[in-house]
Amino acid sequence: MHVALPLRRKRDVQTPIIDYRELDRLLTQDSYKKLLITRRPIVNSTPSDVVLIWVSKAGHPRAIKPTDLHILESIVWKELQNGTKSVILDALEYLIIENGLESALRFVGKLRDIAILNGGAKFYVTVSEGIDEKTRAMLRRIVE
Repeated sequence: MHVALPLRRKRDVQTPIIDYRELDRLLTQDSYKKLLITRRPIVNSTPSDVVLIWVSKAGHPRAIKPTDLHILESIVWKELQNGTKSVILDALEYLIIENGLESALRFVGKLRDIAILNGGAKFYVTVSEGIDEKTRAMLRRIVE
């Protein structure tokens, strides 16, 4: 005998942890100003409502080193005070590699708190399958 299991209801609130393959959808879904912290190199095709911060060790004038978390934090504060409504961290794995897991997760928690304190801005973190389940569980506790 086959018993149908009830479908899980989707949450009304979108989770702040997003699969990295959904980043482009997230960037284009709303028309308000967004701040993207990413490993993607700076290109001219970034949507006009997206402020891009490139996290890289490259000697580029617009690149922020992954170990300069205080500079990233300062930029996030400034952008949120200038009307940004969403912060998207698309460089978690890189920050973990460069700063260690604990420092990177503390930084994520700080960014989430900064977003909440600045008018309740939305905060998202993209992750790949490179993040193990234990780390995902800690991340969920930090951002949800």
